[in-house]
Amino acid sequence: MFWILIVLAIAMWILQGILSVFQLKKFNRELKSLRKSGRVAIGKARGRFKAGCLLMLCIDENCKIIKGRKLRGITSFAGFKDFDDLNGIVLTDITENTCADFDKQTKAAVLSAVEEYREYTRQQEEKMCVEAPK
Repeated sequence: MFWILIVLAIAMWILQGILSVFQLKKFNRELKSLRKSGRVAIGKARGRFKAGCLLMLCIDENCKIIKGRKLRGITSFAGFKDFDDLNGIVLTDITENTCADFDKQTKAAVLSAVEEYREYTRQQEEKMCVEAPK
């Protein structure tokens, strides 16, 4: 009986790995399609006992959100859905008040995307300052 539990646990672990690979491929496909339209800001909110949220916001050269895609779910069978609630808004202008109507996980993912984008632009500015000729 003990060996059956060990084999079952190993089989479940392998199945989880296989499903994770499929979910990663799904993510990469969505990211690639959004990158054709512009830069992409990615935000995430982990959910331990409830559904997490992964958000991709495509922005134009003026940092205005063109379109968004949201992955929300507990299992690896969750799929991306359109997230157009922020279309037309400048990404860096988003605050907690802008996200007041969203659920907790979506709000956290949006604010995470904004923070990640700000950190990225700060690093790019620092890089440009270091590389600038004297």
